Amino acid sequence: MDLSATNGLCPLRLSVGSFRLEILDKIRYNRCGDKCGFIKSRMVIYMRLAMCDDEKKFLDELKGLIAKSYPDIEKLCISEFDSGEQFLSQFKANQFDVIILDIEMKKLTGLQVAEKIRETDKFVIIAFLTSHQEFATSGYEVNAFRYLLKGQPEHMYIKQLRSIFNEYHQTHMTFPVQTSNNVFNISVSDILYFEIFKRTVVLHTTTDKYQFNGKLSEIEEDERLVNFIKPHKSYYVNLAYIDNIEPSKIIMKNGDKIPLSRNSKQSVTDKFISFLTVRC
Repeated sequence: MDLSATNGLCPLRLSVGSFRLEILDKIRYNRCGDKCGFIKSRMVIYMRLAMCDDEKKFLDELKGLIAKSYPDIEKLCISEFDSGEQFLSQFKANQFDVIILDIEMKKLTGLQVAEKIRETDKFVIIAFLTSHQEFATSGYEVNAFRYLLKGQPEHMYIKQLRSIFNEYHQTHMTFPVQTSNNVFNISVSDILYFEIFKRTVVLHTTTDKYQFNGKLSEIEEDERLVNFIKPHKSYYVNLAYIDNIEPSKIIMKNGDKIPLSRNSKQSVTDKFISFLTVRC
């Protein structure tokens, strides 16, 4: 399958947007027959990625690194541009999900292109390519998510690219929940943690709580919750909202305290450190 798109255009199958949700299981029922639970589904996500660099050789190398970094490469639509002028001549707001720009291009620099992008698209993830580390402080005004330093070891490229893709998935994925009265599509990035009492699950978000029937084992299997860890048999916690880890508990950024079992302490600490390292 050819991953590149002619003239920066994505395949026709993306014309309806970046998402396709396939419901695999029907909504679970509690003993009273009321619909209540989380909707188990498979997210099929087509991510639209633009790469802009005036070095064709490096664009080819970057595509190879992306193939090693993105597990479902067939669900990735890549558009290539060899100058900032070419990119901006075809760019429209909400056209791409991730844009990787070389900073040091002829005529228009990556920073100038990013400034133009931000005039119409405030939310697309922007990452910069650079050969010089001193440029890494230049992207705050355009809310750049990450810098990729040219010439670094391959494993560092892969680590940084995966953090970009994880950010996209976490920002765009939703977790559908069916309570006794309503269905809610909750953004994964807003979930603090899951708390389990026997067959009852309480989902804590940044703004609210949702109660439904379910099992922790089923929630752990959900592919959308890639940045969650299990510190205790009754909790499943979003790493992004951990403020501090103490000997016997986790302190969340909202002040909530989550018990930390002795057996889980080391693995939780290691995963939290790894998570912070990737995001830096």
